[in-house]
Amino acid sequence: MDPDIPSLSSGSVGSRFVSQTELDVARQRREEQWKAAYARLGQDPPPQQQEEAFDGRSLAEVRAAKQEQWEERNKLGNQFRALEEDEVMFLDSIRERQLEEERKRKEEDGVELASFRECVRSNCEKHTSF
Repeated sequence: MDPDIPSLSSGSVGSRFVSQTELDVARQRREEQWKAAYARLGQDPPPQQQEEAFDGRSLAEVRAAKQEQWEERNKLGNQFRALEEDEVMFLDSIRERQLEEERKRKEEDGVELASFRECVRSNCEKHTSF
């Protein structure tokens, strides 16, 4: 065990805490040992992973922030709701009415077109004024 790094099992409560300078010194020593080991092998050390920055927020604050981000991403999905049964029935009745009107219009157009074609075949005098 490294004598420069205080142990958790050592005497008083105060010795269980490590200052930032002690952490920095230990980190620097580890990096030097890492580089020295690769230098002995004649290789360049691979890039080390960056340590995550310390986030001083409590776990509840972190969870609340993550929840807020999730809600923001899904905000658009929350704006829509399923149609209720009476709304569906109303929209169906409108669609049926529109389809019926379309069918009647096509039928009337067909009758008029047939009438016009019959007149053209028989040289109807009503339609010669066109």
